[in-house]
Formats: sequence, structure tokens, C-alpha cells
Amino acid sequence: MKLNFFFLIVAGLSFLLLTGCAIKRPIPNAEVNFEVPSKLSIIKKNSLLRIIPTPNSNKETPGFTKELAERLNHAGYFKVGNRAKPRYVLNLDTFWADRCDNSKQAKYNIRYYKESIKNKDGSGHDILSKEYGTSYTAALVGGVSIYQVNNMEPLAYFNVVAKDTNWVWSKNKKEVQPSCNTKGTRNKLMSEIVANINGLLSKERRNVPVVFPSGGDSEAKALILSKQIKKADKRLETLVPPVPLSKLTASCYEKWEKEAEQNKTPQRNMSEDLANLYLLNMAKEARGISEQSAEVIHDNYARILLLAEDKTLIAATADSMARLETTAKRLGITL
Repeated sequence: MKLNFFFLIVAGLSFLLLTGCAIKRPIPNAEVNFEVPSKLSIIKKNSLLRIIPTPNSNKETPGFTKELAERLNHAGYFKVGNRAKPRYVLNLDTFWADRCDNSKQAKYNIRYYKESIKNKDGSGHDILSKEYGTSYTAALVGGVSIYQVNNMEPLAYFNVVAKDTNWVWSKNKKEVQPSCNTKGTRNKLMSEIVANINGLLSKERRNVPVVFPSGGDSEAKALILSKQIKKADKRLETLVPPVPLSKLTASCYEKWEKEAEQNKTPQRNMSEDLANLYLLNMAKEARGISEQSAEVIHDNYARILLLAEDKTLIAATADSMARLETTAKRLGITL
């Protein structure tokens, strides 16, 4: 059934191309504030993610994968684990280098400073003092890439670096003990990875040029233009036909016309209803798409395009379909 529907869509769009209606983009007549998702922000929450470290990573930073999985699970977006059929894979490659002073090196780490000595009678003088120190320096580099398993589509790639240097000083050379602890640097790198992923999960809003049809509710248009998308969505829900778009046909209007005559109520207008359905789907798109909603909105645009007769609505719907397809392609969504 869906195959036949999309055959009709292709046929309809081919007709538009042949008649010259879709040769170039119609001139935008409005700007609407859209939520523009990043590649990771459209993923379904709580999707299973498996971390796959490289052999080098296991060798360089043993146990790091488990610690990172715990941190990501605590962040609460992915479900990280080793269960079968993960939806996403995070490839992790880490490189570790550190240096810790030994006792022989420590004797060369000397610093001099001025120290004030006070006597009981209130007098005093300055002396030159020295301290012995040991240092610990570490650097941890991580390469992270995230893929969608079903098509191995790369969703994100980034590098992170964590580095740390600690000094321990004492006047007594024998008391100086190096603090060779890798935990601080590991925590820094994990925090950087989680922060990067959180950044990729974020969304932004942007004003996008759009095409409004001549028809459609003027108050809903004003709400959309003033960034009151939720109010516009709510209003349009009360104006659209009482049947799903997939079941909307000319025969529905014949039936409603007879009912309106009998009940002496206003008659529905198919062209106006389609314009309001278009505005409703645009409002839903502007609020932000997901992998699931993008397909629904795209199907609705296609059905409106096949039913519409008003040239301005045809141009507006075709423009919105093209915009949504471009966004979906960038995000790796198959429509």
C-alpha cells in the first residue's frame, strides 16, 4: 500500500517538473523559527549504545571503557551496555603518556625562596631557603566516533585531550613523595567526552525562509511568525478536518456539505483545510523533528501535495518537502 502511495508521489512530482512548476524554488514570503537538530539530537532516548575500544585503547587505558560506560549511563541519555543488537556504536581509541619523577630526578628539582625569620625581641632577618620537589605529568588523548549500526552512518567524530601536572614540595628531601596518580587525568578525559556528547545532543533554533500559501488561518500564521509555535499547533488542531489526512478525499466534502445543509452550519472548504493541514505540519516541523516524526511529516506533505489544487499551496508544500528532505539527509534519516 505504501509502495503505491509513493509511486503516486513520484508521479505527481514528475508532473510538476514537466509542467515547470518545480524548476526553481518559489520565493519565500516569511521567516519561521525552526528547531535545528544536530546529528545526535534526533536519536531516540535510551537507545542501546555499545562502546568498542581499540586493542590499543585496552592496552593503554585498561578499565577506561567500563568507567566511561558508567559515566554515560549516569548522564541518562544512552543505555550503554554489551547486549545484542545495539542501535549505536561508540568507537574509542585512547593514547596515554605519563612521567613521574624518581628519587634520582627529584634531587634536581630545587627551588629557592626568601624566608623571613623573626626573633623574640621583634627583630628579624631574611634568609634564602630551598625546597625539593617531585612532579607527575600525564596526558591522555581520546578519539571518539559514533556510528548508527543499521547503515554504519557516521554520526559524530571528535578528539579530546586531558592533561595534568602535579608538584609535591618539601624542605626535607627524604619526605618528598611523588604523587603518581592517573585517576585525575582519566576523570578529566571522561568529563570531556561526556561534555562533547552532550553538546552534540543539543539543538539550536534558527530563522528559516519559508513559503506561506495564500490560504490557511491568518491567526495561526501570525502565531507561527511570532514564535508561538505551541499555540499555533493547538489552534490548528481545532481547524483541520475530523478525519486522518490519509483518509481525506473529495467524497468526504460531499458528505460534509449535505450535513452542513441539514444542520445549517458553515460548510468546510477543502482548499482551506489543506492549507491549515500544511501549516499544522510546518508547526510540528518547527518544534523539532525526530527520526519518527520526520517520516510522518514528510508523508503528510506528500499527501497534501497530491490533493492540493491551489498553486500557492502546491509551491509551499513542495518547498517544505525539499527543506525536510535536506535536513533528513544531513541527519542520516531515511524518508
